[in-house]
This record gives sequence, structure tokens and C-alpha cells, in this order.
Amino acid sequence: MANAQKKKLKIALVGYKLAEGGLERVFSSTSRMFHSLGFDVHVVVLENQVEYPYEGKLVNLGNYSKYQKYIRLQNYLAQHEFDYVVDFRHRINPFMELVFAYFVYFKKKTIYTIHSNRLETYLTDKIRVAKVLLKKAHKVVVVSSDLKSKLAAQYHFDKAVVIPNAFDSEKVDLTSLKVPLPFDYCIAVGRLHKLKQFDKLIESYRQSVLPDKAIHLVILGKGEEERYLQTLIKNTQIEAFVHLIGFKENPYFYIENARFLVLSSLYEGFPMAVLESLSLGRPVISFDCPTGPSEMITDGENGFLVENQNFKALTSKMNTFAQDEVLYHKCRDNAKSSVSQFETKEVAKKWLQLLKDE
Repeated sequence: MANAQKKKLKIALVGYKLAEGGLERVFSSTSRMFHSLGFDVHVVVLENQVEYPYEGKLVNLGNYSKYQKYIRLQNYLAQHEFDYVVDFRHRINPFMELVFAYFVYFKKKTIYTIHSNRLETYLTDKIRVAKVLLKKAHKVVVVSSDLKSKLAAQYHFDKAVVIPNAFDSEKVDLTSLKVPLPFDYCIAVGRLHKLKQFDKLIESYRQSVLPDKAIHLVILGKGEEERYLQTLIKNTQIEAFVHLIGFKENPYFYIENARFLVLSSLYEGFPMAVLESLSLGRPVISFDCPTGPSEMITDGENGFLVENQNFKALTSKMNTFAQDEVLYHKCRDNAKSSVSQFETKEVAKKWLQLLKDE
């Protein structure tokens, strides 16, 4: 696909880090996708956390003070004359985002990406500032159609381009871990943060038939709620069946060997965990969050979409996958093919469409 470009585009990808979360995995995979397209990719991180793989030149500004790193970023972008700057940051501080818009990204073709249903996470909570950012951006990329609709309704901005997250299951390393977990299990993946609602998921699991059937719950990730969740687990009667196994640079081995994945988030954008699980042939049970899961999950075909925030219904669907082997295997057999449109080669075409003839 590199030949699809007459000119070798020079692109800077800017994010906070290459570690821990789903957004950061998208940051990582986008660098590799752009590199495979023949772009000259520069990966700029503002925090000194680099654990996920990447392709291109790494520019780590994480060891500088807050203002030093921003000045260095502005200088770096000016010196290298990038065709595009693609921004993967959360944009929360109104003052700093105006600094970025009018100084750091001054006269740059900046593409802002939005990955969450909480638009204020990417556009600040000030409507006037949000409208400035939308106006100053060269392009705005959202990861789901529902996000585009919400952006139009909330900010009267209808020019966003929908490019979903991508996942290349063929390039996933499933051999780095030789010994699988010694029990049957379902899995949840994400930062140990209150928005993931892992405490409520643990309670739903406790009320399910899964412990009686020796189907364990594995939670993969780290975060500020780790001690709280550890204490919660110890205070239950199912401590032997619930496992916090921490952050894993390569989570795919654990996902592929799970029975199914559960997503219990308060909100999402286009959750990578759902895409990764389905791409690896594992069905998903997920809340029907306002954006994201419904664009990947077809209820009863490759998993279940549960009424949003209905934990009783979530428990019921976990029971179904534990008790109805015919339905479970149907969803498992359909999982991988159901997300073929999100393979890297397909998503790359959308980026090429966006960037061509500029």
C-alpha cells in the first residue's frame, strides 16, 4: 500500500504515552499502520512511558518540565515541516489547549482525534474553547458514527470524519507466553479506573453461576483502584475465582485463551478491548454504551449487547454463555469474521482517503 502515495508524507503523531490504556494502543497501532503505508512517521510522547510497540522515529519529551516539553514540541514541529500532525492527547485544560492551537500547532495541518463519548475529555468543558479547537483543526477524526452525530448535536460541527480503530490480528504475537492460566475464565481488560466499573462487575460475577461452574474472572490492567479492588475481592466469598493480573504489554494471549470478554464501562468511544476480543475469535458481553459497542457487536450473533448499566442483565448474559454451549459456540464462531471491516488494511484505506489530494 506504500505505492498508493505519490509523495512520502511526513507525519507527527503526538500523544502522552505508549503504555497502559486502549487509547495508547490505538496510538501505537496507528504508528505501525502509517509506517506500513510508507509514511515518514515521528512518534512524539509527552510522558516517559513507552511500553507498547511502535514504528517510526521516537521523540520522547517525557523528561522535560511541562512548559519545556511544549516549547520543544513546537520547535520540533517547526523544524521538520510535517505534512500533518495527528493529535491523540486528551484535551482537558482550556488554557493549555488554546496554547496548543495558537502556538504549538500554529500553521500546522493538525488532525484532532476523538476517542470517547465524553467529548469534554477531548475538547475541554468550555464550549467556546471547544469551538475554537474545532475551527482551528485541519480535520477532526472520530472513531464511531455515533460520536460524529453527538459532535454535530452538541457543537453544531458536522465535518468530522469517521475512522474506526484498527486491529491486525495476523500480526499479534500469541507465542510469547507459553503457559496458559490453569483454569477456564472470562476476562475484562482496561485501566483500573472507576469508569470501567470493575467493582460492579465483580459483584455481577459473584451473583452469576460462573463460580459454581469453575469459570474464573480475570481482570487485566492497572490503575488507581487496584488496592480498592483487591480489598473488595478479599471481602467476598469468591476470592479464589477473581484474579487481578496487572498490566500486560501483550494482552492478546490472555484474551485469546478466555472464554469470553466482558465490558462493564460507564461509557466508551470505540473500545479496543471489544475489537481485540472479537478479532481473536472470542465473543463479547458488553453494555450498549451510547457509542462504540453496537458498531461491533450484533446481539446474539457474536456476543450480547446488554441494556446500558443494567448489571442484573449483564449477570444474566454471563450465565447464558456459561450454560448454553450451542449459543456460545455460535457467537464464538462468528466473532472473527464479524469485525473484518476493522482490519488494519481496511482502516488504512480510510486514512489514505482523508489524506490524499491535500
